[in-house]
Amino acid sequence: MRRIVCLLFLLPLAVASADDSAPFIVVESAPANAAATLDPAKATGPVRVVPRSEFENRTANLADVLSEQTGVQIRQSGGLGSYSSVSLRGSTAQQVQVVVDGMLLNDPVTGGVDMGKLGLHDVSRIQVYPNGAPAQFAQAGIGGVVVLETLGKDIEGSTRLNLGAGSFDTYKMGLFDSGSHEDVYYWLSLDRQSSDNDFEYPNSRNWFNPNDGANTRRRNAEYEQDAVSTKLGWEINNTSKLDALIQYNDNEQNVPSIQNWRNNKAFLTNETLRTQLHYQQQGWMNGKIHSSHRLIWSDTSERYNNATGLVGLGTTDVFTDTDQLGMVNTLTWLLGNHTLSTTADVAHYNYQQHDKLGSDLPDKRERLQIAAVLSHQWLSSNSRWRSQVSLRQYRVDDDSDETLGNGTITKTSNTNRYNSWQLGLSHYFADNWEISAGLARQVRVPTLQELYGQQGLFVGNTDLQAEESLNYEITLRTDQGWGHVELTGFYRDLDPAVSAIYDARGVGRYTNLSAHIYGAEVDASWRIYHWWNVYANATLQESENTDNSVSDRYEHRLPGIYHESFVAGSRWHMRPFRFDISYSYDDKLYYDAANRLTADTRTLVNASASWTKVWANRSESDIALELRNITNEVYQDFSRFPGPGRGWFVNMKHRF
Repeated sequence: MRRIVCLLFLLPLAVASADDSAPFIVVESAPANAAATLDPAKATGPVRVVPRSEFENRTANLADVLSEQTGVQIRQSGGLGSYSSVSLRGSTAQQVQVVVDGMLLNDPVTGGVDMGKLGLHDVSRIQVYPNGAPAQFAQAGIGGVVVLETLGKDIEGSTRLNLGAGSFDTYKMGLFDSGSHEDVYYWLSLDRQSSDNDFEYPNSRNWFNPNDGANTRRRNAEYEQDAVSTKLGWEINNTSKLDALIQYNDNEQNVPSIQNWRNNKAFLTNETLRTQLHYQQQGWMNGKIHSSHRLIWSDTSERYNNATGLVGLGTTDVFTDTDQLGMVNTLTWLLGNHTLSTTADVAHYNYQQHDKLGSDLPDKRERLQIAAVLSHQWLSSNSRWRSQVSLRQYRVDDDSDETLGNGTITKTSNTNRYNSWQLGLSHYFADNWEISAGLARQVRVPTLQELYGQQGLFVGNTDLQAEESLNYEITLRTDQGWGHVELTGFYRDLDPAVSAIYDARGVGRYTNLSAHIYGAEVDASWRIYHWWNVYANATLQESENTDNSVSDRYEHRLPGIYHESFVAGSRWHMRPFRFDISYSYDDKLYYDAANRLTADTRTLVNASASWTKVWANRSESDIALELRNITNEVYQDFSRFPGPGRGWFVNMKHRF
């Protein structure tokens, strides 16, 4: 607690210039549809914005890009494409919502999103809302929202080629083309990346493969991803437009065993098709009413094969299929200094899972989820005060057919309703200072896995209550000619929360408990010269399990989060060269709820250098070198799953 108090008063130096770093406020240069466009400048709390220039020519996925953002923690099971979970201010991955344009990606079964499988080849900008969700979202996560915005018409008339290679037999290639004809525009993106992930690590007793020596290489960790996406848009007139987005991903990943056995052949394949048809209109009542209407469909097919039985419990060959059909409709009414918005989000999920080495019959689940929000935003006449009030309501209908070991089927149906609300207020004073505060009561609906179990891994608990959290936040920020400093204090009271308890067989069952998390964040930047910037951010947080039903967990820290995080870096931009170096430190991570298993400190030093050349025909080339984990640090975000050691990657982008 003393360290948190010190952090509140000791503001460090910091980071990059406005044109090179993630801006706090983005000003739109053209009129935008208020019902469809997310504007960070309208938020009443901190928003992390990452422009495409920060990740365009890198060997990186969403997990890599978010890892250095303030308040964001990423845990990976090791290597490119490996399972990666996100935490905002000590949240679980299930409490963070991930959205592509208007489509929620959180799986209704597990509740989380594997950030390691989300490529960025078609993304124009990333926004992170650590507390209050924007008014356009009918659903608001307890742990915040990560929004991926895909490319639009502004990229028209561009063709580019991306190539890359690096350590651990890592390769990537991409091709992008866009164009337009009168009122119609399009873009098409093709992307492929792969890696053997055969990095070296110590063969310590924590893993212990008696067939290896002092060091070993990761086996059966290969990863391949092919991605195709396209957008076709039609600007019908000055006030309305229609576009269609199609995204296809095919992931193939081998699954290593803890003991790193040579004959392990476990693998996981995932094939996902997502589509959105989006209509926007902003001409109602002379432009005072804007509307956004999305028709959404997706299908995900997954296979996990562990026929050799060397990973986890027993042999499995599980096929899973999940499809989603939904509509998201938003109306925004502009009334001078007041903005009223309402959104209705209806989604129906069909889920089927079948272990072909087990039961002859599949498990089937259905979920109908209806969410609605009514929001009011106000801006004072002198633009110094801003407020936001949001009321949300959810209805969830579940139907489950679970196949038992004796071949019989258990049918279960449930209907539940939930309410939440959100308040935000900000005030600009002394020209360059802003103070903002937020208070919200958020809800997370239990997942199908938490309620009804999963074959061989989890036992269902249909009496499980939804997670509820009371979130507090206060932020002080100043923007000056030399950079900015931002300080945030936060508190999250979870009652009830949801946590898994495992028996001696390793089979889990989700149950309710209570907990609280509190801490402070600092984000700062400093422009030393026009070509030199330094940056830093830090998060100190404490957590406590306040449920006394299990004595060895009571008053212990929550597992799965780093309680101390720090990032510092420097950037030099001397055209045509750019150099970056960063240092990150993460500590106080516990693998288990009893705090008996403590992770080692994670300290990483990364660097990069790039060269850009604009040719006489106005084409452009960019070559970048990345060096990761320069000190060859050995760490485990997940117990007995080592992270990769020192590595290098070279990327080339050419725009024709």
